[in-house]
Amino acid sequence: MKNSGFAAFIITYERTEILLNTIAIITNQTFPPAYLLIVDNSFSDNTQNALKQYISNSFEYHRVGYNSGPAGGAKIGLENLANLGYDWIYWGDDNNPPRDKNVFQEMFKGIHQLSKRGKPGIFGGKGGSFNPWTGRVKSLSNKELRAKKYAGADFIPGGQTLITNAEVVRQGIVPEEKLFFAFEDLDFCLKVKAAGYKIYVDSNSWLRVRLRDNYKKDAYRWKGSSFGGNTSFPREYYSTRSLLDIFFKRQYYTAFAIVFFKSLAKIALGFRFGWNYGKSMARVQTSALKDFFFGKFGKQVDL
Repeated sequence: MKNSGFAAFIITYERTEILLNTIAIITNQTFPPAYLLIVDNSFSDNTQNALKQYISNSFEYHRVGYNSGPAGGAKIGLENLANLGYDWIYWGDDNNPPRDKNVFQEMFKGIHQLSKRGKPGIFGGKGGSFNPWTGRVKSLSNKELRAKKYAGADFIPGGQTLITNAEVVRQGIVPEEKLFFAFEDLDFCLKVKAAGYKIYVDSNSWLRVRLRDNYKKDAYRWKGSSFGGNTSFPREYYSTRSLLDIFFKRQYYTAFAIVFFKSLAKIALGFRFGWNYGKSMARVQTSALKDFFFGKFGKQVDL
């Protein structure tokens, strides 16, 4: 299989050393992309200066000029590479490189097999299902991964080796820059599925990682929660604002109501974990609700 139709982009923001490590991992893949684009949201010149030695016919540096966030960076990367005529595009973050040197090679084996019965819209390393009534996303279980070599999914989370069919992008399906951060990947995947494309995950590779980490039961699926723990308050803000927008515009009104009342509950219950925690949670949730209803999007709080 030739890699001439495969390109990749990496979104970065003021993390030069991390970015250089990720570039090395991607270029040393057993099936590397033919072209690599760096989408730089940075304000300083550090990243640009560090990458001067890499610029070539197969390596491009693009400085955005402002912090467009993961959502804006992904939009730029997908559109630029699709316009150059590539067939498949890897969506990468500077701090989430492929876990080993064979990842792309294994994934393109799947893409090749699936292409025999119609190209998928997205292929990823991990993914899950989405319930439009509750708005909940759920990781696939071991049982679901064991059932099929390439399992169908509703979404691929960011940082999980998301590879997009460029036909999707050339139809005008791209991430929403206004979301800036949090669930821009879910929004993108929902648009891809609504256009009639399929989304798949590499079940075998994902299952091997779980078994290696001793998660062997059929019912096992990853679950996460940060409320009351090591909460990222900016993430709370962007997650609430993004989900409200995604669900409202799709008329998932039950899911919208759940997110809205969950946000109000976090404002009230946050003080159970201390005054400072409660104040911070109340501030970011109140801001998220207010900014959604007044249509204030883009970057609003520091990450």
